[in-house]
Amino acid sequence: MLRSSHATQLMQVALREAVHKWCSNCRWPIPADSPLLAFVSAVAAVTDLKSASEPSPDTDFDETEELDAASALATGEYPQQECRATDDDTDECDQEAWDRFEQARLIRERHHDHWRYLHGYMLESGEAVAAFPWLHPWAAPLQEALAAAIERERSALADLLRPSALLETAVVPFLSEPELTPRPGFAGLGADAERILRRTWSSWQDKAARSWTALEDDDFAASSVLYDAFGRRRKGRDEAFAALDALVADWIVLARKMVAEHSNAPRQLVAIKIPAVEQDATYGHRRDPLSPWEAGLIATYQVAAIWPAGAAALLLPHLIAERLLMSTPGSMSVTRLDLEESGLPVNELLSHWVTADDAHKEL
Repeated sequence: MLRSSHATQLMQVALREAVHKWCSNCRWPIPADSPLLAFVSAVAAVTDLKSASEPSPDTDFDETEELDAASALATGEYPQQECRATDDDTDECDQEAWDRFEQARLIRERHHDHWRYLHGYMLESGEAVAAFPWLHPWAAPLQEALAAAIERERSALADLLRPSALLETAVVPFLSEPELTPRPGFAGLGADAERILRRTWSSWQDKAARSWTALEDDDFAASSVLYDAFGRRRKGRDEAFAALDALVADWIVLARKMVAEHSNAPRQLVAIKIPAVEQDATYGHRRDPLSPWEAGLIATYQVAAIWPAGAAALLLPHLIAERLLMSTPGSMSVTRLDLEESGLPVNELLSHWVTADDAHKEL
């Protein structure tokens, strides 16, 4: 029989107090593959939805600012009036007009960035609920509130974009390389003229194909090649830039001719899985897999969405749909939907596609 000279007493002590008093240096390692860590991350992803759906100061613009931004950007990216040359070889511009357009572009950028930021939170919560379905009753109302915030940002972004610009951009990758025989205006480039002109074409085509702006607003991609080629040389520079303006104008005419040839083609319903913004694990940089053109067409042509799954249905002009289906980035799933064949409403058809797409990826 064991004896003790001390009486045993039962005490109830809070865990936090017990750790502080008797085990301040204790550690309980949890394996990296522990289900507990995954569950804690899932709970955190759902918890974050509440703060994410609240209004952001980054997009807190009043109605007047929003309307003025839309009015400005409906005409282009920059003021239409020409700057006047001055005696000291500088340009005199209407600063108030330039400030107005700069503010309009800032408002558009803020709505785009916040829309993509909220989308990332929604995707994380969707993955959490898929992994732990019993979180759904708690997560559902929070996801609904965030979906409403995402829709507000998407709609605000769409109001600041030009559908005609998105349509013209769609055909740029399909343009054949034009004949680039040097014109007299490019004499200042010397023997390298043809090589430099090919670089201007590829630079313009690459930039214009990813942009949500009008084709005229992407001419800097071509002119920057000329700037580099001339360096500090002035002889023949003005003539070369004038000739380049005419050349880019010809390219734009070709793009618009292709758009006009398909103007009567019916629209197509397309389903798309929208990827989240990626975070570089090493440097912490954020990289958006969506180009501005892709983000713009999603914002503009969306007719239905299942945001927790990152899926949207888009009713697209024919040329935009064909480009998206033919050159789908690896980060996105894209397919054509057939309303007539299925006989289903768009939302239900999209839901069926999401289920099938997820099942295919698990194979």
